[in-house]
Amino acid sequence: KINETLSLGLIVISLSIAATLSACADTPADRMETWSSPTPIVATDTPVPPTETRIPSTPMVAQSTPTLPPTLAPTLNTATLPPPQYVISATLDYGWRVLTIEQDIVYPNTSSEFIPTLMLVVQPNWYPDVFHLTDLAWGDGQPVQDYTLDGIRLQIPLAEALTPGKTLQLSLTYELTLPLLSALEGFGPNPFGYTSRQTNLTDWYPFVPPYIEGRGWLVHNPWFYGEHLVYPLADFEVEIRITDAPDGIVIAASALDEGDGDVHVYRMEGSRNFVWSASPEYRVFQEQVGEVSVLGYAFPYDVIPGEAAFTATVDALELYTQLFGPYPFESLSMVQADFDHGMEYQGLYFLSKAFYSTYEGSAASYLVTIAAHETSHQWWFGLVGSDQALEPWLDEALATYSERLFLENLYPEALDWWWNYRVSWYEPTGWVDTSIYDAGGYLPYRNAVYLNGALFLEDLRALVGDEAFFAFLQDYASRNPDGPVTGDDFFAILREHSDADWSGLVAEYFRGQ
Repeated sequence: KINETLSLGLIVISLSIAATLSACADTPADRMETWSSPTPIVATDTPVPPTETRIPSTPMVAQSTPTLPPTLAPTLNTATLPPPQYVISATLDYGWRVLTIEQDIVYPNTSSEFIPTLMLVVQPNWYPDVFHLTDLAWGDGQPVQDYTLDGIRLQIPLAEALTPGKTLQLSLTYELTLPLLSALEGFGPNPFGYTSRQTNLTDWYPFVPPYIEGRGWLVHNPWFYGEHLVYPLADFEVEIRITDAPDGIVIAASALDEGDGDVHVYRMEGSRNFVWSASPEYRVFQEQVGEVSVLGYAFPYDVIPGEAAFTATVDALELYTQLFGPYPFESLSMVQADFDHGMEYQGLYFLSKAFYSTYEGSAASYLVTIAAHETSHQWWFGLVGSDQALEPWLDEALATYSERLFLENLYPEALDWWWNYRVSWYEPTGWVDTSIYDAGGYLPYRNAVYLNGALFLEDLRALVGDEAFFAFLQDYASRNPDGPVTGDDFFAILREHSDADWSGLVAEYFRGQ
């Protein structure tokens, strides 16, 4: 590892400017939090629709009589049902940046309730002129003749409610006209789309959201910062073909490629999502960590910082496996982002290009610490399913504190830098349990959820002691619920490991506990 003096001021100033510019765009009219339920529940503080910069595609409504879904196979014990299954065949015309997709969905009702309406989340439909649905049918081929597509919600009334223990099959055919990433700046921090260097397919397919008994489908509206989607665990089988591709095209994905070269085949079981990124410019790093293949993808002019970020990912994976428990998949990919923010997904994360340009060879850098942060999301986002919109601290505070654990264990000489320039510099305030809708801007959101969240965890660790704290972290990560985990669950699991009185800490850091 290279250890050189880092020009801290340059990094702090550049990141502060970037964060300020991001916050300047935060002028939402109101919050939007919705549940779709058999008996609709009206949320308090109901928002108005998005501002004029958020233009969803025109809703599609079919007015025919509902079609009976295919025969439903009964299952006596819903606990034995497999998770939802997605079989996706996608062809990317790289020259035109158009993706043609055929998708099959198998959805089991694992709840104890009858479900009268099926919900799909269609994130690409949030962007103008991107999602084009050409066919929607039941598993037996009969067309679905009654549905609505409005914003990110595709709703299908069922002629017969889906009973507990039974399964429904659905087939979709659609096209995605991929947007330039720069054209989506007003639509929140999603890497979906393309630049001159890379094409990113994130949240690119319709999926069934969590169904919460007594409340219905859990769907949140997009926001200007933070993440709004909640993903239940699912199985994926994905085939990808690329036509009109430049020489040397490389695909980075959430899983290893099992295909033959022309057809790229990926399989994942029990995953939150599946994403991929393609570029003819990627330089690839690879290392084995136990049974896990770690891959890094960087652009040619950033090979040195790319290797440093890759090394940090490898080191973080090894450390977090010891601290939090086993990593459950066969691969982890780190991708240099051709945009100025990072984003985590199951088995893959993007790391902001801004960190590459300011890296000077030290672990006391945002490149290294944010690589560790994003790697930790494989536990706090991937293994622990939480509501990223309403309780983002359950993921982001833990990921931020994981940076501290990374430096504490591997680069203790950089720990003072981290406290001074990652946390204390911003003088963080705000309730840790702030939602993405209530923060009032990106900077207050980051300061409250990420940074004040890390301070809370530091104080909590001091209160309960290292033995109880790390036993709790392993237990919290290993519960692996289909979700979403709540703050109440967090403290209930903690109580199993400590009888300390943390009521004072909760009163200091939390609004709603």
